[in-house]
Amino acid sequence: MIYTITLNPSLDYKIKVDGFKEGELNRFRKASINSGGKGVNVSIVLSRLKTPSEAILFVGGFTGHKLIEDINQDHEVTLDPIWIDQDTRINIKLSAKVETELNHWGPHVKDEQFEILLSKIEEMNDNDLVILGGSAPYGQRDAFQRIAELCYKKKIPFIMDTPGEAFPQFIDFRPLMMKPNLKELNDYLLMDLVEIKDIILHARQLVYRGVKHVIISLGKRGALYVDETHAYHAKALEGEAQFTTGAGDSMVAGFVHEYLKTDDPIQAFKLGVAAASATVFSGRLATPRDIQKYIKKVILEEIVDDHS
Repeated sequence: MIYTITLNPSLDYKIKVDGFKEGELNRFRKASINSGGKGVNVSIVLSRLKTPSEAILFVGGFTGHKLIEDINQDHEVTLDPIWIDQDTRINIKLSAKVETELNHWGPHVKDEQFEILLSKIEEMNDNDLVILGGSAPYGQRDAFQRIAELCYKKKIPFIMDTPGEAFPQFIDFRPLMMKPNLKELNDYLLMDLVEIKDIILHARQLVYRGVKHVIISLGKRGALYVDETHAYHAKALEGEAQFTTGAGDSMVAGFVHEYLKTDDPIQAFKLGVAAASATVFSGRLATPRDIQKYIKKVILEEIVDDHS
């Protein structure tokens, strides 16, 4: 079974404002409320691809009830909520000339509530897959390390799509896949990489540390796939971006879906890129129809260097 874990889910209030003016009254017509959180998003896209998963998430208060209600109403996702004392956060995603996000730190998760999560992982085995996405909850600064360490101990393959400052917590526990963006990779390496071949060379440092598959988001330059012997570049597809929120989660879901089905990481990367593109250009989480539309446009270029 695939288990997604969302430590800090949210209700995302998406607003689109034409001609946004800072410091002035702005009115908008387009708005939507989406139940979010990176692990939840991965489960939603997996469900649409007919790959079952179970979404474990911390939720609390009226916003937590709203989040659960919306997911149950709109998506075929199996939920396993862990209830906490404080309200689930609300984030604001503003689409104007520049896309801006206002993300709340989130509620406090007590030690005894976090132990409930660890006890669920204790019941898993090496036939399962854990996908953890997003930020750590307030009160659990070492959350990623504790989860990764437990997965490593029980030989459970795991993927962590988390903020760059968290990499040192889990990178030595041999994650199946990581998906940093270029800024996160540069921050981790204390470098300022720009050229594709330099990025690939230094991304292999993650592979040598034990990460099996590395996908690097390059923004408008597309994405890279790197493992011990291969490197592929997928250029960004052309189109008008609606919202980038959820694109990375769609990429993870697309990769996992195809990888578990075919054991082919290159095809999995291609499907992941198509899923991310489908989300960016539609403004909603990827659907199979949109993924099939964009996968025809994804072109992978193998990058060969002397260090592979």
